[in-house]
Amino acid sequence: MARGAADAPAGSAPAAAPAATGPGGDEPPAAIPEKYLVKNEDGTTNWEASALKQAQGYQHLSQKLGTDAPPKSPEDYAPELPEGITLDALKTDPMFAGFLKGAHAKGMSNAQVSYAIAEFQQRMTLAEQMCNSPEVGEAELRKVWPTDQQLQQGLGQSFRAAKAFSADEAHMQRLDAKFGNDPDYIRLMARIGGELGEDTPPGGITPVESETRAQLMASPAYLDAKHPDHATVTAKVKALYAKEYPS
Repeated sequence: MARGAADAPAGSAPAAAPAATGPGGDEPPAAIPEKYLVKNEDGTTNWEASALKQAQGYQHLSQKLGTDAPPKSPEDYAPELPEGITLDALKTDPMFAGFLKGAHAKGMSNAQVSYAIAEFQQRMTLAEQMCNSPEVGEAELRKVWPTDQQLQQGLGQSFRAAKAFSADEAHMQRLDAKFGNDPDYIRLMARIGGELGEDTPPGGITPVESETRAQLMASPAYLDAKHPDHATVTAKVKALYAKEYPS
């Protein structure tokens, strides 16, 4: 008869079962993600060090996301907000509507909601900066107006519409500061400007063309005869002069 637990001395605890291992005896009792595995010099896995590394990783994640429980209701959230933003303002923002309710349903804590709002605000700010970037704006407009002539015509029509519908010069400057590089705004204004008709005086050029000519004449390409674009810019200036003074 095989000796078993019944043969153990009275009052002694049964021997602990050996830890379960996989093939080769190098598998953990419970799975540890590969990114947390620590190897010994002989190539085997150091499970004690791996478990410690995993615990430290989870602790860092817990600190980042927060471990506190969600509030009793969505109305009880009191997240930390970026400077210049109030919770009342966010609650009235259509893009923010329903977010707290959804966050509460997902069990998000105040710390997690604070993190989500800060990340969203940062990305919105970057998107606005990109939208108001001259380089990004021109690249988008070039998709619709690929040639220089089409681009200048579109910009001229946009300028004409903005000038026609602005309350005054100060108002127009504020619009330009906010939307002056926004391709969607420029295209909208250009379409409106195209419906207004040309405001070219008889035998003359438009104010936009006059301003364009002045900008071209002040550019390095026009002033420097060795500039690679000198011939092109000079030709544009001559064409504007010919249009203004056909005789």
